[in-house]
Amino acid sequence: MTYRTTLIGFVALALCLAPRAHAQSEHIARIEGVVFDSVHARPLAGAHVVAVGTGSRSEVRSEASTDSAGRYRIDSLPAGHYIVGFENALLDSLEVTLSPREANLTAGQVATLDLALPPAAKLRSAVCLGAALPPETGVIVGHVVNAETDSPLAGVTIAMVWRDLGVDRKTLRPINRERSDSVVTDRDGWYRMCGVPTGAWVSMQIQQDKRTGAVLRTRVDDTLGIAIRHLSLAATPTHVGEMTAEDPGSAPRSGTAMLSGVVRGAGDAPVASAEVRVRGTRAETRTDVQGAFTLSGLPAGTQQLEIRRVGYAEAEVPVELRSGVTTTRDVVLRRIVNLDSVLIVASRPKYPDFYQHQSAAAGFGLFLGPEAIAKERVTRTSDILEKHPGFMVEQRGYHTVVLSTREPSCQANIIIDGVVVRSDNPPSIDYVHPAEIGAMEIYRAGEENFAPAEYHIGKCGGVVIWTKR
Repeated sequence: MTYRTTLIGFVALALCLAPRAHAQSEHIARIEGVVFDSVHARPLAGAHVVAVGTGSRSEVRSEASTDSAGRYRIDSLPAGHYIVGFENALLDSLEVTLSPREANLTAGQVATLDLALPPAAKLRSAVCLGAALPPETGVIVGHVVNAETDSPLAGVTIAMVWRDLGVDRKTLRPINRERSDSVVTDRDGWYRMCGVPTGAWVSMQIQQDKRTGAVLRTRVDDTLGIAIRHLSLAATPTHVGEMTAEDPGSAPRSGTAMLSGVVRGAGDAPVASAEVRVRGTRAETRTDVQGAFTLSGLPAGTQQLEIRRVGYAEAEVPVELRSGVTTTRDVVLRRIVNLDSVLIVASRPKYPDFYQHQSAAAGFGLFLGPEAIAKERVTRTSDILEKHPGFMVEQRGYHTVVLSTREPSCQANIIIDGVVVRSDNPPSIDYVHPAEIGAMEIYRAGEENFAPAEYHIGKCGGVVIWTKR
């Protein structure tokens, strides 16, 4: 057979097959479009788009993922009727289901179908069962399970406390008041706390049958207005009885759970000699040269992992632990960039009362200005007090109380932006996050005569906090 004969044969075969292929393509359709994130006003990358046929096409299912520009494309769909929707981690966490879109495809058609994540206000309303929330408020939502069986826990109380800090727009006087509330999980183990102020740090704790979980913290994001915090509670109590002022429950928690992982920095480089601990326990270690760590003797349930290393921002990560099981959790630390020195020609002190008190203290008291606060690099304000002599910190339920080392039962005063914190419950030093502190005045027992008289700092000492607001 010659080359010419072979070529003619292939051409003839192609001409015979071409009409059949063309006829087949006429029965194929396509759906394409863009998925938009209405919460952050940008395309939604990584969304999982699914097209499912109905009627005679019920066996057809096809899917695609959106690219960095939010675009998706589902090819090779037989003509027919389809419903189209998308899956997203946020929607899955909230258990919010969006109504799918419909597309009736004809042969050879390219249908454009744009999808969108609902605006933040609609998501909040959906989570809060249709309730409209006041401005600058959001919701904390989550699922609670048994730490031993992973089965939902119904009837569990989630107690929360936060502090309203701000300025009254009419009187221009500082607002400083404690707010607390609680919510009970439904039969499926879900809870929702609606109306929590955005931007405020909220301390929360699981309470059931005189058993309590670890004290955790979260904050509702200003943009989305929703904080998702799934929780678990150990079946075997590590503390018996709710922690109160009369029963502090300050003994470290323990158990048979274990935790291991690797701490990394920029470029996945291991971070050696990082301090690793689980708050509320005695478990503490440092990472090795490979950035690895292992902790044992930990309580089951949701716990708070904390990592510190000079030159890096502090990390505070929730971890789910189980009795007798080693959980693996890797952590990435963010490097702190030290800026070059800046020459300031003239400036006006941002905290004039702080600097006035410092100049009048005659060497008594401890004064931490903005630069010193920035160097503390801690995740909780109580950690600053633990670094300096004269005070001890004790956890009482979700309150972190400051006591004098001279008299362990003597409670120090807490003053925030010139207002003495007063409450039926013990005032907590951790109501204010370290990132929100501009300056601090710390007066130990015996230095009360050198503190501002209007603060009524007695023999137990006190802490004056000036926020950046």
